[in-house]
Amino acid sequence: MVNLLPTVLIGGPPHAGKSVLFYQITQALRERNIPHHAIRACPDGEGNWYHEANPETVSTICRKLTEWPAEFVNRMCEDLEHRCLPFLVDVGGRPKSAEMNLFRLCTHSILLLRADKPADTQLWQHMVEESNLLPLALLSSQQAGNSVIHALSPMLEGTFTGLERHLANAGHGPLFNELVERIAALFRSYTPQKSHFEHAPTELALDLNIALQSFTTASTRWEPAMLLPFLTSLPAQTPLSVYGIGPNWLYAALSAYEDQQPFYLFDPKLPFGWIQPARVYLGIEQSPEIHIEQLKTNQAFTILKITFPNDRIAYFQPDPLAFPPLPLEQGVIIDGRVPYWLLTALVRLYKEAGITWIATYYPQLEKAVVVYSRVPTHILGDLVPMPA
Repeated sequence: MVNLLPTVLIGGPPHAGKSVLFYQITQALRERNIPHHAIRACPDGEGNWYHEANPETVSTICRKLTEWPAEFVNRMCEDLEHRCLPFLVDVGGRPKSAEMNLFRLCTHSILLLRADKPADTQLWQHMVEESNLLPLALLSSQQAGNSVIHALSPMLEGTFTGLERHLANAGHGPLFNELVERIAALFRSYTPQKSHFEHAPTELALDLNIALQSFTTASTRWEPAMLLPFLTSLPAQTPLSVYGIGPNWLYAALSAYEDQQPFYLFDPKLPFGWIQPARVYLGIEQSPEIHIEQLKTNQAFTILKITFPNDRIAYFQPDPLAFPPLPLEQGVIIDGRVPYWLLTALVRLYKEAGITWIATYYPQLEKAVVVYSRVPTHILGDLVPMPA
């Protein structure tokens, strides 16, 4: 069955500011409460944290791959096929013929090109035309000058300047606003009779955007200091469904808070969206899809470093995934770009095992955030510095 939800590919050559524009667009859509999902369909480690964390921290985490693992491409294709929200898709700066299936699963295109790279311009235009993508915008990028709208019809054309990483409101202006409104209008055309949130599988369900607005007027983002008072405002030991964008430590803490009750989270890349944490257990076996390191420190905790050889791991696994037993008298910091359905499973696993406290590394703060604790030395929301 063909998935008709709009999927906008944002393409262009390297160093055109594409990832910056991509980040700014998804933030603007979130501010307008436009349901969507932003997916980086390239194995370079970039995510929203890439634009929100310290550049030096980013450089130690992000990795660039010259070759995309075939399994990564296959799983990205599955994500696009199974989408249950409109998607924005970043396919990197130099996709090869093996990645063209990603293009064919999209519906629309926005190209951000460079006048000094005519060969790249010709290549990108050929790729989107060959994939029969409907053009929303044809844009160019330059370092100096002013952003300018060149044409509004039959598609938006213009020149962007100022697409600099870690620059607040990079690229904002009339051209940016027109681009965002066109994407928003396209995504609004997806109007289900009921939202996915209304289909939550439990009576108690949290939309994190609405919950934040109800909980505080002092911040537009979830902050670790909010964690303990927010959790205590929720009924304990109640089945819970969580919907929307939130930091990894918030999802992890919510799963630990309700660990004896069913817990669901919404993943727009999976069929029907609503899923439970993955099946995991304590064991020495290790799946070839996961690489796990136990980094001992001279402090009272272990760092569990998790990476994925294929950059992605599938939710649907034939068998439960094994994770190593850890010293119960110490804490643990979970470090890595771990999908929330696996992160929440690990927090529940190690809490049930009796670990003293659990934290998740949060690159934006360059620290780990305590998400569960049974000792007074570590309080929910506390920040734990990472060893050098």
